[in-house]
Amino acid sequence: MKLKSKIFCVLVSLLFLGVANAQYNKSKTMNNEAKTVIENMAKQYAANADAMNNLSDSQKLEAGRKGYEGIIPMAGNIVEVFEVGNKTISGSDNNSINIRLYRPSDDKDLPVLLYIHGGGFTAGNFKTHDRPLRALANRSGFLVIALEYRLAPEHPYPAGLNDCYQVLRWIEENAKKINANANLLFVGGDSAGGNLAIATSLMARDENGPVIKGNVLVYPNTDLTLKSDSWDNLGDKGYVLTKGAMAANVAMYVKDEEDINSLYISPLKAEDLSNLPETLIITGGFDPLHSEGEAYVKKLENQNVQVTHWHYDGQIHGFFQLGGVISQGDELITRISNHLKNSMN
Repeated sequence: MKLKSKIFCVLVSLLFLGVANAQYNKSKTMNNEAKTVIENMAKQYAANADAMNNLSDSQKLEAGRKGYEGIIPMAGNIVEVFEVGNKTISGSDNNSINIRLYRPSDDKDLPVLLYIHGGGFTAGNFKTHDRPLRALANRSGFLVIALEYRLAPEHPYPAGLNDCYQVLRWIEENAKKINANANLLFVGGDSAGGNLAIATSLMARDENGPVIKGNVLVYPNTDLTLKSDSWDNLGDKGYVLTKGAMAANVAMYVKDEEDINSLYISPLKAEDLSNLPETLIITGGFDPLHSEGEAYVKKLENQNVQVTHWHYDGQIHGFFQLGGVISQGDELITRISNHLKNSMN
């Protein structure tokens, strides 16, 4: 079988390992559509597990990246946007950064959402998040800007974070040129992208700008030590993410173990989270990340940061990207869009 055809197999083998042995928590009820996704992934994994075992580490990394792209059709149909354009800007490390602008209209003063994709710090690109971001731009009326930040293990921390912050600065400096309102600048992301969105916001606070009006964090990683109740209870159940797979990704992203408690890597560990922007956090009951998301909510509240928390008790990790097969994923895009519009007031 060709490598590119192992869509779900490679997906679970590196980024989302373990669905073959999914065990359902009887104390909760998983969303039926999410359960179907898990069961289908498990079947694909079981059918291709032997082939994956024969791959080298570098082949597994490449397979995982291609496999992540395998979920693209599950996001639903491609919707037309007023304008989608690509640019390349200069990074802070003598590198280039590709960005994509989703413009919902020809208005001259659009609010902006810098959206940072997930993928375990090792995968993801424009393609993996194109469909939900198109929908998000249309429904919110925001200029949504995505970037392809540098990925681990080729580019470990802080390369990807530096790229995110550099794009944020570029948006502020070029707001008039791209018909955007620099006073209405939001930063969001899912999973590892949520982690980078928090870190970017902390960096903006610590570097005296740009000023961020709000964060949108979709099941974010907030503690890369992977020590939480939900990791302990769900990390070996096969609910999309597993602790072993995430630990492997963290090891590729964070080369110096002494950095693991850094506020830019594990923001939940930070003593000072004050002066961060108004924050929306989404968690899912069958997502191993939900405990650290909930703990981050409490920590922000304790430091007088305005927080909105939406918990989807029956949902799995990744449902934001699965709106074509999980209706709550598509509903979440609409709900985030409405939140963004309301947050401008």
